Parts: sequence; C-alpha cells; structure tokens
Amino acid sequence: MFCPACGNSNVPESLTCSKCGAALPVSPAATPAMAPSSANIKAAPLIAGAPLAGIGDRAIAVVLDLVVVCAAFAVTGMWAAVRWGGVTSNGFQLNGMPALIAIAAVAAFGFLYVWLLEGVLGATLGKFMLNVRVRRTDGSSIGLQQSLVRNLLRVIDGFALYLVGFLIAIFSRLKQRLGDHVAGTVVVQRDTGNLPRAAAAVVWAALIVTGFVGAYRLHPGAGAAVVASTPGTATPVRSQTVPTQTAPVQTTPSQTVPVPAAGDGRVTRAEMGTDRTPDFQIVNPSNEFYPDTAKIVCVWTVEGVDPSVPIKSVWIADDTGSAAPPNYKLAEKSFSGFTEGSFYVSSPNNGWPVGKYHLEIYIGDKLAKELPFSIKPR
Repeated sequence: MFCPACGNSNVPESLTCSKCGAALPVSPAATPAMAPSSANIKAAPLIAGAPLAGIGDRAIAVVLDLVVVCAAFAVTGMWAAVRWGGVTSNGFQLNGMPALIAIAAVAAFGFLYVWLLEGVLGATLGKFMLNVRVRRTDGSSIGLQQSLVRNLLRVIDGFALYLVGFLIAIFSRLKQRLGDHVAGTVVVQRDTGNLPRAAAAVVWAALIVTGFVGAYRLHPGAGAAVVASTPGTATPVRSQTVPTQTAPVQTTPSQTVPVPAAGDGRVTRAEMGTDRTPDFQIVNPSNEFYPDTAKIVCVWTVEGVDPSVPIKSVWIADDTGSAAPPNYKLAEKSFSGFTEGSFYVSSPNNGWPVGKYHLEIYIGDKLAKELPFSIKPR
C-alpha cells in the first residue's frame, strides 16, 4: 500500500507509513477481518425491555423459597407428632402416619405458595428478593392459569434436584424450563425498587422464625430435663453416671425389652417437693406446684430390690388442655443398684402448663408407686 503523504510502499496490513509515520487508509478487503460487522453479533433477547433472568438468580430464589417450605414442615411435623405421636428429643420422627400427614400438608402449602404468589404478584418471596419476575412471552403479567400450568410441571422440571429443568433452560433461547415452554412464560430480571425487596425479605424472615419457633413451642418437652440424682445410701454395683433425659414420647409406660422380675421389692418412701438436701430429705414437700416452679423433685427409697433390677421414673401429663394430648409422657429415666435416690424434672422454657400430672415409679416391669401432682395458677 502506498502512503498518500510520501509515496512510500508499505505492506497491506500496515496502519501507518513505515517512512513518514502518516496514517494509511484501511483496505476494504481487510475490513471484514479487522472489523467484524455488528450484524454478526447476536444480541440477548429482551422481553418488553427487560432482560432474561440468569439461571443462578433463579436457583437462589428457589433455595430461598425452599427455606420457607422447610419452616412450614417443621411446625406442621411437630403439630402432627404431638397430635398423633412421634415426638423425639430433637423434634419428631420422619416416618409413620404423622410424618406422612405433615409431608402431604406441606406439599400442598408449597404448591399454593408458588402458584398463588406467581399467579397474583408474578413472583414468590425469593424471586422478589432477587428482582426476578415471571411474565408471559409478550411481557404481560401472567395469571393463575399460566401459573398453575407452570408450577404443576415442577414435578418433571424438579427431577434430580432440578437437573431436568436446568438442562432444558440452558439450551432454550429464552431460558425456559419445561413448565415455561408449556405455559408460555419467561423469567425476567426487573428492578422494582428497594422497598418491595425489603418488604419481601421481612415477610420471608418472619415466616421462617414463626415456623421454627412455633415448632419448638409445640414440643411439650421443650426445655424439660429429667435427671436421676446420685444416690448416697447404697453400694452401687457399677459407676453411677446418669445422662440428662429430654425425650418426650407419646406412649403409655411399657417395656419393650426383657427386664429382671421385681420380686418382693417395694417403694417404702416417695415424696415430692421443689428440692432435696444432700442426705435426701425433701424440701418444700407438696403435690401442688406453679407454672414458674423451677423443678419438681421426688425422693424415694426402696427395699427388697435385687441390684440388677432397674428403678424407673415416668413423668406424665394427664390433662393440660391444649398444651399436650391426654396422658402425654414427658420423659423417663431408669437405673439400678441403689436403694435410695431422687428424680427431678425441670420446667419447660415457657413454664409448666396448668393441669394434672403424675409420676410413676417402676421396679423392674412392675408399677410400684404412683404420685399424682398438679400445676395450678398463682
């Protein structure tokens, strides 16, 4: 290429003259190679001026919504376990009829949650917090019908931890999973301001706290502890280390494993109060207590009991209204090798429910003593 300023010959790819440094005209033949046409660049699609939401934001929104569903499962599962059985020390069993009832109820709640919120507002709480909205492909708002179709197909899209929906979406021009394709919907990024996001976050947090705190408060044994104190007037047949028992079980007292026969053993003393002395004398003896009583203590003495025969205490709430089902077992503890000792149960965090209770003392598999007591208002 010749320089128009000095006439020097330059190689075709040169941008400036090698002799005088003047700018050289761009060769038309070189234009496609050096400056690709903008027509070859494929612009990202917009839906009514809004860009498509990223797969990552959509996944985070799903996780945030799942936390709400988990909170609902916690409180529903605890309610079902208290109502029909299945309470454990840490919550409730994940099998049996109560668990199936809880799972069915939460599945219905989860579906209504996404269907109604997306159908009415265009977004769940998780989507609101991520500035993500569900729209029709023409950019208009979806209705309950489109939301119904879209969310019914989550059964397929959600297979293998949403792997099916993810694969369909990443190969779709509009990032649509199967439910979106069938319902004619897309997910877009739309900033509606900080106030809606903050409101959604507050509601989201409130639902989670309500769910988990509600589950805790439904647990009749929340905060309770049943302890067998170390006896001091008998020779132990083994080391006496008694763990704290915090496992309410809604059953009537029974033995599921063989235990030695009680023989002629009997309880010769059983007194209840609010504490005991080091030599096992009861403090404030009574069979009536108050909701704020810190602990209820029973001091006992047995005789004629073989050292291998266990002594067991079972604390039962007979009638506490709606606080617990009738004849609800609060906790139990057993040990063997002693003729004197004490058991106590600590108050739940929210205080004792007013009502009727009793303590059962077993020698082996035989009910040897039953002590009724009550919680009354001050």
